[in-house]
Amino acid sequence: MSESLGKKILNLVGGENNINTITHCATRLRMTLKDNNKVKKNILENTSGILSIVEKGGQFQVVIGPNVPSVYDDLITETHLGEGSNSTSYKSNGNILTKVFDTIAGIFTPLLPLLAGSGVLRGLVLLFTQVGWLSDTSGTYHILTAASTSVFYFLPILLAFTTAKKFGANLYVSAAIMGALIMPEFTNIMGSHGNGVITHFFGLPIVTMTYTSTVIPAILAIWCQSYLEKFLKKHIYENLQLLFVPLTSLFLMVPVTAGLFGPFGVYTGEGIANVINWLIQSNGWIAGMLIGGVWNVFVIFGLQWAVNPIMITDISTLGFDKIVPLTAAANFGMAGATLGTFLKTKNKKTKSYTMSALLSIFFAGITEPAIYGVAVRYKRPLIGAIIGGAAGGAFIGGMQTKAFAFVFGGLTTLPAFVGSTFVYYVIGLAICFVVGAIATMILGFDENSGETADKNAKMVESTPLTIKQQFIDAPVSGKISKLSASSDPAFADGSMGSGFVVSPSDGNIYAPVSGVVKMLFPTHHAIGIQSDNGTEIMIHIGINTMELNGKYFESHVTQGARVQKGQLLITFDLDSIKKAGYDISTPVIVTNTQDYKDVQLLKTGIQSHGTTVMEALIE
Repeated sequence: MSESLGKKILNLVGGENNINTITHCATRLRMTLKDNNKVKKNILENTSGILSIVEKGGQFQVVIGPNVPSVYDDLITETHLGEGSNSTSYKSNGNILTKVFDTIAGIFTPLLPLLAGSGVLRGLVLLFTQVGWLSDTSGTYHILTAASTSVFYFLPILLAFTTAKKFGANLYVSAAIMGALIMPEFTNIMGSHGNGVITHFFGLPIVTMTYTSTVIPAILAIWCQSYLEKFLKKHIYENLQLLFVPLTSLFLMVPVTAGLFGPFGVYTGEGIANVINWLIQSNGWIAGMLIGGVWNVFVIFGLQWAVNPIMITDISTLGFDKIVPLTAAANFGMAGATLGTFLKTKNKKTKSYTMSALLSIFFAGITEPAIYGVAVRYKRPLIGAIIGGAAGGAFIGGMQTKAFAFVFGGLTTLPAFVGSTFVYYVIGLAICFVVGAIATMILGFDENSGETADKNAKMVESTPLTIKQQFIDAPVSGKISKLSASSDPAFADGSMGSGFVVSPSDGNIYAPVSGVVKMLFPTHHAIGIQSDNGTEIMIHIGINTMELNGKYFESHVTQGARVQKGQLLITFDLDSIKKAGYDISTPVIVTNTQDYKDVQLLKTGIQSHGTTVMEALIE
C-alpha cells in the first residue's frame, strides 16, 4: 500500500518532532521547523502532488494547491500537531453578531449530518412502533432507540470536541471535561432529587445539574478552556506541558464548569426555549406565520444558527419540539416558489436548475440552492416563498404540530414527525407548497434580473457557444497584470494554474462567474468558486495575508452558497493591510487549468470589477 502524500511530507520534513508549528492556507502547508537541515528538500520538490517549495519569513512552505486541506488532515492524523495552538484556529472579523453566528455555525456544522441521520432513524423507530411492526418492549426497539438517541445523550461531549476545534483547544481534554459531568459518579450526587442539589468542592458550593443533552455549558466551558490552555502553555516549561497542561485543565475546568458555566448555560437555555415555546403555545397561528415566513430570510443571513441549539435542546429534554415543523414550512414554501419559477420560466437552463434545486429540498431538506439560485437571484420568488411558508406555518403552528427529532424538512424526514399531529404537518406542508407556487406564478419575475447588466456580460451572453468556454470577470477593480508579475513564486510560475494578478484599488471582491462557493478559507483571505461550466477559480487576497488571522477581512457568503456573477463576496480593509506591511496584490487562478485547451488573458491594465478579462476554452 503506497504512502499518502501527507505522510510523505511529514517524513521528508523530519517527522513530527522536527515541526514546531504547522498550519495551512488556501494553497500551501506552512511550517516552522526546528532544524531545516533535516528536510529532504530535493525529494520533496520532485514528489508528485507538490507544486513547489517556498522558504520565506522563517516558514517552510509546501505548495500543494486547493487540495491542501485534505493533505493537512492526513499529515496530522496520529500526531499531536493538530491540537491546541498548532491548529488552524482563527479570529473571525466583523461585528459581534457576525462573529457569534459564525462561531455557532462552525461548532454545529460538523454535527448536522449525524443529527439528521439520527433524526430520520428515530422517526422510523417511532413509525414502526406506532403501526405495530416493532414492539416497544423488544430488544430491537431498545437497541435502535439507543442508536438514534445517543447523539443527544452525549451531545455535551460531541459539542466539546467541535468547540475545541473551533477555538483551538486540545480536543481530547475538552471532551474529558464535559464527559466528567455526565459520569454516574457526578450524577449520583443528585440522587433522586434532580437539578438543584448543593454539593461542595473544597468548601465552595456547587449546584448540581443534569448535563446530558445540554448545549450551552459545553460551548462556554471549552471557550474558556481554550484561553486557559494558551495561558498554561505560555507559563509552563515545554518539557512539562504534556503532563501539567491536561492535569491543570481537568482540575480547574471540571469544577468551574459544574459551578459556573453549567448552571448558567442550563438555566439560560431553558429560559430561551421556554419563551419561544410560550409564544407558540399562546398563539401558535401567529408564531407559526412569523417563523414559517421569516425562516428563509434567516437562512440568507445565517441567523438560523442562533435558533438551532434551542430546537436541539427541546428534542433532548422534552422529547419533541414545535419549532422544527415551522422551519419545514419555510422549506416547502421555498419548494413551492421554486416549482412556480420552473412553471413560469421559458428558459431551459433555468428549468434545469430549478428542478435540481427542488429535488435538493425534497430529498435532503437543503434549501440553499433554491434560496441563492432562484429566490435571491430573481427576487419575487423569495416573496412567494415567504407567503407560502407563512400560510402553511400558521396552520402548522396553530395545530401545535410536533417534531420528535431534529431534522431538515423534506420528504425523507417525514418519519421524524409521526405522532398525533402528523396529519396536520402533512396538510401544512401541502399548503406551503401550493401557496408558494401560486404566489410566485402570480407575482412573476424578470429573468434578466439575475444576470450581470454590464455591457461585457451582455456581449458574452450574445456570443453563441460553439465550444465550451468560460468568461471570467475581474473580481476587484485595479491594475490587471500577468500572473508572472506576482511576488509569490508559487503563483508566478503558474504551477497552480493559469490566471492573472490584480493590484486592487478598493477593498471589494465580487464573483467573477456564477457558480458555487467550493472553498472559503476561515480567515476569509481566500475563496474558491466552481462556475456553472465547471471552471474552478481561486481568488487569493494578498500575499501571506493568512497571518492576519482574519483581521481586516469580512465574508458576505458562506461555503456551499450559490453566487451570481457580480455578487459581493468579501470586503477587506485595503489601507490597513498595506500598513501592516503586506503585499495586497491578488492572484486569480484557474486551478483546473489542465482541463482546458487554452486559458487566455484578454485584458491588462486598469480595469473595473465586472470587466471580462479572461477566457477558458475546451473543445
